[in-house]
Amino acid sequence: MRAYRNLLVFLCWGAGAVAQAQEDQQPDSVPRTAIGQVLHNSDSLRALSFEAGPMKFVPFVAPSYTPEMQFLLTAGGLITFTFDRKDKRLLRSSIPFSVGKSTNGSLQVSVKANLYLKEDRIRITGELWRKDMPDNYYGVGYAAARNTPKSDSTTAYHRSWSRLFAKVAYQYKPRYFLGGIYDATSTEASELNPVMQQDADVLRYGTTVKNRGLGVVMQYDSRDVPVNAYTGLFLDLSVVDYGRAWGGSNEFWTVDMDYRQYTPVGHRHTVAWEVRARTNFGDVPWTELSQIGTPWDLRGYTWGQYRDELMTYAMGEYRHMFNRRTPNRKGSLESRLGFTTWLGIGAVAEDIGSIPAALPNAGFGIRLETEKRSNVRVDYGVGTNSSAFYVTFYEAF
Repeated sequence: MRAYRNLLVFLCWGAGAVAQAQEDQQPDSVPRTAIGQVLHNSDSLRALSFEAGPMKFVPFVAPSYTPEMQFLLTAGGLITFTFDRKDKRLLRSSIPFSVGKSTNGSLQVSVKANLYLKEDRIRITGELWRKDMPDNYYGVGYAAARNTPKSDSTTAYHRSWSRLFAKVAYQYKPRYFLGGIYDATSTEASELNPVMQQDADVLRYGTTVKNRGLGVVMQYDSRDVPVNAYTGLFLDLSVVDYGRAWGGSNEFWTVDMDYRQYTPVGHRHTVAWEVRARTNFGDVPWTELSQIGTPWDLRGYTWGQYRDELMTYAMGEYRHMFNRRTPNRKGSLESRLGFTTWLGIGAVAEDIGSIPAALPNAGFGIRLETEKRSNVRVDYGVGTNSSAFYVTFYEAF
């Protein structure tokens, strides 16, 4: 909780330092310090954004902590815009990006995109990132993840890792989408520890692994706002073929099913839940096995510690945005501050019939709304013998 408090003070100080405070229609019961301006009048967060025509830019700088990268300082921003200013129903497109440097020497650069075109008939989502970092490889399977002690002589190595992912979907009738996927990943592993040098999967697939895949995706989407839904449901089923024909090193394919549902339980109060399963078939390298521990699933686990042919999890989350007691100058009762809490459970296994044990998960988060329905997400998650602290844009699901 100290990390949360320090981060909130840091963000509030930054907002207040650059803001030209907007007067709220409330008594001055809170001192007009930089922090007080933000807590008393969260509209001052608008001063963090810059506008040029239909485009808005929101910068941010924030610390975070994950088991694999340790303490990380990230700078970046969120660009939002629309392809058709006349179409008020068209969702705003967005491009979040960040550059981060950590205390263990890790460097990461990331750009993502959520684009909505042609009256929302075409949606393009994608990401491009590069990570150069000390990493840990525990082996394949639940037993290896639990029984291999983390140390320089058993798990540590250095990884240079990049990915280009793009998904283009066409809405052929209301709420139904059909499209294609391109996925390109590359890993170069070096400074292998003695245990990893004898690992069967590493010996088989090597330390330089390139995978290229083409696939299809089918979706049903009734969410009101995809990046921060209050109501609706989302179903995504994708199949991707990775092979030498596309420029990769190995022949395999993946099936990924993702179901999400959102139920409003009050004004800007939402219960959200997700069930996801991903499985691989074929000659799958150790770098591309299904994994748990990203900022988008069971937050709190070390990314990649648990990996196998199959990954599955279920997660439920309560999201709560605060409301004002009295209106601001624009007559709004909506605050820009909120919180979330979640419970989850997951597993990795060779197949659905051989799941050895469950991986429980829980966490708590703070939300700062920088644009309408666009949040900075500050999460602290706890897993089995691990925990992590994340700062990023958008909800986990």
